[in-house]
Order: sequence, then structure tokens, then C-alpha cells
Amino acid sequence: MVQLAPTLQLLKEPYIFPLIEQKLIEVRKTCPDRSILNFGVGDIALPLASSLAEALSQATREMTTMEGKRGYGPACGYSFLRQAVANHFFKECQLTEEEIFISDGINRDITEMQELFSKDIEIGIIEPTYPAYFKVSKLSGRKNIHLLPCIESCDFLPQPPEDHCDLLYLCSPNNPTGVAMDRTTLQKWIDYARAHEALILLDAAYAAFITSPDVPKHIYELDGAKECVIAFYSFSKSAGFTGLRCGFTVIPKALKVHDGIEKIPLGPLWEQRQEIKCNGIAYPIQRTAEAAMTPQGQKETETQIASYRNCAHYLKQGLDRLGFSCWGGKDSPYIWWKTDGRSSWAFFEWLLERVGILSIPGTGFGTYGEGFVRLSTFQTEDCAKEAITRISSLRE
Repeated sequence: MVQLAPTLQLLKEPYIFPLIEQKLIEVRKTCPDRSILNFGVGDIALPLASSLAEALSQATREMTTMEGKRGYGPACGYSFLRQAVANHFFKECQLTEEEIFISDGINRDITEMQELFSKDIEIGIIEPTYPAYFKVSKLSGRKNIHLLPCIESCDFLPQPPEDHCDLLYLCSPNNPTGVAMDRTTLQKWIDYARAHEALILLDAAYAAFITSPDVPKHIYELDGAKECVIAFYSFSKSAGFTGLRCGFTVIPKALKVHDGIEKIPLGPLWEQRQEIKCNGIAYPIQRTAEAAMTPQGQKETETQIASYRNCAHYLKQGLDRLGFSCWGGKDSPYIWWKTDGRSSWAFFEWLLERVGILSIPGTGFGTYGEGFVRLSTFQTEDCAKEAITRISSLRE
């Protein structure tokens, strides 16, 4: 008899993002004429940049010719894109294309990376943070999971644990708190990982939003990072790829792990795993990602990022002016809004019912998220201005 894995019982617990999407559908169904400002799940609000769309179309047309037809692509990405990523993002860090692995985005790689490691390792996960890290750890049967508080008392800058962990999940700029770790804080984590022979899995999805001079855009700028950090990047939010799907994982050659006898490089193992489980990302998608790093592509995508930054800035300033407590909105597209003593879900419902603003309850990002809601600033500036106008009525 075929039996389900016992960890699948965890799927009975709803995942926060589809739950919020369903809530929005229900509201629109019951009140079709009501204006809802969506600051919830965090999908993009602006269209694909024109030069990227042209690259996508051109690559597709290329495939209609005998000379340009493409079948299965390399499991870890075409060389042209791996080279472009290495040169565009990591030239000063001296990373090469062999250390870049193209994927369909961060979510898959950062969760499936666990397949390479023993079930018995100690996993540390900062919380609140992106809920997939904890969910996949439980689904894969991990029992040694440590939640590391990333809370107001430490200004939402998580500190390395006192106890030993083997694998550490970090997200900076953090989703949902919107706070980015500065050089000093990140160096503490690197020093901890080196001392404990641990690995850091760094979700750097929002690196493009960093503007603070004391926050490094790439962790490999820091001493020792290449020995212990696997970093995950995405074109989803920086180039509007949520509907196209492309990202990349960085595994430096200097990063090695124990195989029971000696330390060996992890990159070749990940490459072999990808060759078994992946037939590559579509050629037109990879050409579009390449176009995002051209001068014209950078100009267009940076304009969009600036628009999202302006939305975050307007929302943060407006909430501060109204006397609310909130964080983020500077180096990230998220604002972490402290409730007025209500539970996260009660505050979520209150915002939705009173002023038609959709957020996400903080508990969707872990138990330490209680007492907060998250606002995604992937919206237009006009929408942000309307939101502050509506929120102002709550103070009247």
C-alpha cells in the first residue's frame, strides 16, 4: 500500500500568500464596486520594460529558423547569461560564470538546496521571514530547527545564535520587515559560520533596492563570505519577471562541505543535481534576463525600481506622520507596520473593512510576526497617496 509521507500533514496549515489572494477574491466577489488598494502579496504593478519585451520577442523569432532553433538548454544556464551575471554583478568580487547557476527563481533553489545535506543537521531560520524556509524544512522531515528572533528589540537586525547551527537561512533586505543588514551585522554572521563550519543560505531577492551606503549590495564584498555563503538572486522584482521566472544562485568555488571524509566543493554537486532534475530555463527567458543587464535594460528597470522606492518612501513618511510605528521602506519594497495592540489578523481585517487596504498579517511570516502587518510597496505612487489619504481617516 502506498502511504503518504507523514510530513505532508503540514499541508493542512494554509500558506499565507494564496490565503490572502483568496481573501481578495472573496471581497471583490461580494463587493464588486468597492475599491481595494492591494498592498498584499507583492506582485509587480508595472509592465515589462520595452527593451526586455523586444529581447523576448527577438529570441522567440530566432527559434523559428533552422539556424536559431533551440531544444533542451544547459541545466545550469546558457554560458552567455552566466557570463553576463558574473560580469555585471560580481566582477569586483572576482566571481566567474562557473560559480553562477541559472534557475527559474529563488523559491525553488533556496528550498531545494536542502536536498544536498544530511537530515540530522541543525537548521537556523530567522523569524519573521519568508515562510517557505520553515515550511520546506518541516516537509523534508527536519527535526532540528531553531527559530532565531528578528524582532523590534534588536531593531529587526537578527544576531547569530549562541548555540550551534549548521545551515542558516537569512534574508536581507528582509521580507517582511523591510530591514537590511549592514556590513557589521552581516560580518558577524559570516564569522559565526566560519567558526562553526556552517553554511549561510542568503535570500538576496531585493538587493536592487539597497541605497544605504553601509549596506552591501552583495555579501561577497565581505571577508570570508565566499567560504560559507550561498546567495540567491532573482530578476522577479528587479526586472519585472514574476510572470517570466528567472534568477540565479551563487555557489563560490571556495565553498566546501564535509562528505564524511574530507571537504569537497559544493558547486559541482549542485550542478549534478540540476542535471538530474532540471532541463534548463527557456532560451527566450534567458535572453530577456541578459537584456536586463544592458545599458538600456538597466535604465528602464531602474526607473521602475525608483518608482517602487518612491511608493515605499511616501507610505513610510505618511505612516510616520500619522503617528504609527513602522520599519522598512528604505532599502526594500516592504513596510512592517506595528498594530495598535490588536492581533495581526484583527488589524488586517480592520484595514480591509474600514479603508479597503489589503495587507498581510505578520503571523503569516512566523509567530514572531504577531502584532504587525506587512505592506508591499510594489504599487504605483498614486496608489500610495490614496492609501495615506484613506489611512488618515482612521485618525480622525
